[in-house]
Amino acid sequence: MDHNPDILKVEKLTKYFGGLAAVSNCSLNIKKGSITGIIGPNGSGKSTLFNLIAGNLKPNSGQVIFNNENITEVPSYELFSKGLLRTFQIAHEFTNLTVLENLMMVPGNQSGENLINAFLKPSLIKKEEDVIRDKAYEVIDFLNLKHLANELAGNLSGGQKKTVRTRENYDG
Repeated sequence: MDHNPDILKVEKLTKYFGGLAAVSNCSLNIKKGSITGIIGPNGSGKSTLFNLIAGNLKPNSGQVIFNNENITEVPSYELFSKGLLRTFQIAHEFTNLTVLENLMMVPGNQSGENLINAFLKPSLIKKEEDVIRDKAYEVIDFLNLKHLANELAGNLSGGQKKTVRTRENYDG
């Protein structure tokens, strides 16, 4: 049994720009499997908070814990492989690929990216793609997008595109 249902903990996070506190002593816990929103007016520090959590900015104090690991000093490019990714308001999908295919593109370092593997290890690539496809279908089910799995991503609404690109529940 998982004794710690929190997937993300932000503890007393603070970020100053010059003398101005953009985020001040912020703490929050996000439960695994939950959907959480941060609301506030322009200039209230929402984007700064997301950038701190995602490793795009370093805090002046406080810490970020993801999956029971302190990631406060981990850069954003390393957090992706741990399952944490910051997305932006404008979604960028592969318009001529389906929703399923878009979700399958995300995991990095796939064996099929190496031309030599394509010729010498096709069974390895097939096995890896099967695992990635299964995980993509899990994400589609979680996001209630099963009816759009084979739809071209370019045909989706703006909100649907964001959902496909966000993929917060992809474990790699």
